[in-house]
Amino acid sequence: MEKYLDSNELNQVFCALAPEFRIMAPAYEHLGGRFAHTDNLLYQPISQIDQIVWNKKSHFSPKEVVLPITETLFYFNANELRESKVEARPTLLFLRACDIHALERLDYMYLQNGGNADYYYQAKRKKLKLVLLECQSSFENCFCVSMGTNETDQFDAAIRFDGNNGAYLNIKDTSLQPYFDSLGIHCDYQPQFVQSNPTSVRTPDQVCDDPALIRQILQNDPSWGEYNSRCIGCGRCTTSCPTCSCYNVFDIAYDENPQMGERRRQQASCMTDNFTDMAGGHKFRQKTGERLRYRALHKVNDYKARQGNHHMCVGCGRCDDRCPQYISFTNIINRMTDIVEHHIATQHQEQENA
Repeated sequence: MEKYLDSNELNQVFCALAPEFRIMAPAYEHLGGRFAHTDNLLYQPISQIDQIVWNKKSHFSPKEVVLPITETLFYFNANELRESKVEARPTLLFLRACDIHALERLDYMYLQNGGNADYYYQAKRKKLKLVLLECQSSFENCFCVSMGTNETDQFDAAIRFDGNNGAYLNIKDTSLQPYFDSLGIHCDYQPQFVQSNPTSVRTPDQVCDDPALIRQILQNDPSWGEYNSRCIGCGRCTTSCPTCSCYNVFDIAYDENPQMGERRRQQASCMTDNFTDMAGGHKFRQKTGERLRYRALHKVNDYKARQGNHHMCVGCGRCDDRCPQYISFTNIINRMTDIVEHHIATQHQEQENA
């Protein structure tokens, strides 16, 4: 079903959907930005169509809908455990093509990696209905075309805002179509996808098909040392990343009764100082350049070597947007590829001269 609806008709649909769905979309958090008197653009529950910020890239990804920054897994007391409640309504989630691909990466990590599905992630993931938020042009620092994540057909509906308080919709999910039956006018709308970005990258596997060799070459390259002073290890790149999946688990005992409390998990960052802390005071990758190397190899080499089909990075560019030190991940990827290419070319030359 393809239709065009004006803003009043869209709000009527939202009113009809609200009792049945939690609607999540990029919306402004007033004065919540990283600079004084600026707004933060993140995923929040919305009730009206004009709350959706469709013409800008969100500062944070929709990952937090299925992986909250902090979530309670269960409550406990001396005698029993009680699971935390999951939102009963399904979630209608507005997100872009790269973020839909990012969900597929998280699905692998939480539902397939190791052969055991994460119960809490699965419960929220099953309740998602995805609405593709069409990108009418590329945003700053995006490189989704290079990563092959600029297009997708894995959505339940798609929407294109026309800038005049109306929108074109393509509703694939038959369970959603009754909400639109009596509204709008029929049209011919198929979502379009960006075909170029101002920024582009070459990944190491484009010049070498051996991920073990790529890791060997890059593991000991001295160029990572340059980031020991530049990178401050704040973790902003990972908190904004739609595919970072690490977390810590800890228990909280209530002051009024230490036998009662809750177990929580909280997003963790491989870029922060305490990520590798172990019993006995041991820790690894104490230099920020080492942590950045670990993250970069995971995003554009190690994940694909294990999963087999895709890089973990989807090219959304949020890490470049958010870094307070203006470290460009796209430059890092291209530099990694240049290093691997140069190393292989040098080896070939040495073999020919031998």
